[in-house]
This record gives sequence, structure tokens and C-alpha cells, in this order.
Amino acid sequence: MAVLVLYATKTGATEQCVKILAEEISNCTICNIEMEKPNIKDFDRIILGAGVRDGKIYKPIRDFIKKNHTELLEKRVGYFICNEKPKETEEIIERNIPADLKEAAICIESFGGYKAYAAPKEGSDKLKGIFLDKIKAFSEQFMK
Repeated sequence: MAVLVLYATKTGATEQCVKILAEEISNCTICNIEMEKPNIKDFDRIILGAGVRDGKIYKPIRDFIKKNHTELLEKRVGYFICNEKPKETEEIIERNIPADLKEAAICIESFGGYKAYAAPKEGSDKLKGIFLDKIKAFSEQFMK
């Protein structure tokens, strides 16, 4: 089973989450969408992850979802966001992931995050504000 973890990050929270996911899901292919464009036909399962700004998921992933909507419906897909406002998670997901993709998803979760101006500095805890237990639970549910 080929698994792709495709992400976009601005402050680095999403990338930190992807690194942890990769420890939980062996033999997955990790791809920063801003650096390369994978052929999703090569994968059985796909995880899409993005940070959130002003209630919108980071544009490269938003654009990817729009462009590949039909293909994503044919795959086993999970979505995660990194947002520093947990109370707004449901609204963010509702506004950013089309209803048919949400319904078809294996799992959708927020892994926490941090405000852009409060991103961890070099040498500090890069996982501050990230919910490690949610990443583990997501990976377990995704791989069932």
C-alpha cells in the first residue's frame, strides 16, 4: 500500500507534524507541495496537511484539493490542519474541505499549532502547541 503525505507549511508546524506522522506510518512518501508535485495516481492512500491563516488552509493545499477533487474521491484520504484556535476547527474544516471529500475521508483532524508571530525559535521546542496524541490517533485510524 503506497501512502503519500502531502503538505504545505508557512511557520513549520505542519512540517513538524508530518515528521511525526512519518514515524507512525512506515514507508510513506513525504512531499512538500511547494517543492514538488507528486503524481497521486501512484498512491493508494493520501494524507493532506496544511496550516491555517485567517480561517483558510494554506493556499497550495487548497489549490491542490480544487485541482484534484475528482481523483481524491477515488483514493483513501485523510486531512489534517495545524491551527492555533481549536474552537474554530470545525468551522475551518467546513469552509475548506468540500462536503463530498469530507464524507469520503478516512479521518480529519486538527493537530494544534501556533500563531505565526509565536512560532518556536531555533533551539526551542518545535512541538510546543502540537497535540502528539492526536497525531498518533490519526495515524492509527488512517492505517486501519
